[in-house]
Amino acid sequence: VELVYIPIGLEGFVFFVNEKNPVDNLTVEQIRKIYSCEYKNWKDVGGANRVINPVTRLKGSGSQTTFEAFMGDKEIGRKSLLAFTGGSIGFSFRYYLDDMVANSGVKMLSLNGVYPSRENIRSGSYPVIAQFYAIYRADNENENIPLLIDWILSEEGQALIEACGYTAIG
Repeated sequence: VELVYIPIGLEGFVFFVNEKNPVDNLTVEQIRKIYSCEYKNWKDVGGANRVINPVTRLKGSGSQTTFEAFMGDKEIGRKSLLAFTGGSIGFSFRYYLDDMVANSGVKMLSLNGVYPSRENIRSGSYPVIAQFYAIYRADNENENIPLLIDWILSEEGQALIEACGYTAIG
């Protein structure tokens, strides 16, 4: 079966910490070193002298799968048994963190100096972006498919994407 993929929206993959953590920005490489356990203390990345607790998700979850792709060839390390006493860093998709959980006790980090705002995701300046798609079978001749796709990509459809908490593509 041949499938047609039409990008209809964008989503940022974000990293977050406790709002009281003084670190606001990390590079992609610093995050990879935190999760590979090369960096074990926040002072290694400009923070307080406190153990880093790099939190992961369940294997097979969408965010864990995206995170593993983010890590590339760098292996996820085994964190210290004392890590649970330290300051945590976690990851998720922007929509989940910002719109569903809306926890004022955490803050999203900038990556490579770029904050994961909708504007930075839309412009492509934020470094970890995922597209999401409308997908249909290429052999499906339903005349409503092009109408639906045209509507989703219209100003009104993209406004709905934004109203749902995601980022419009255009």
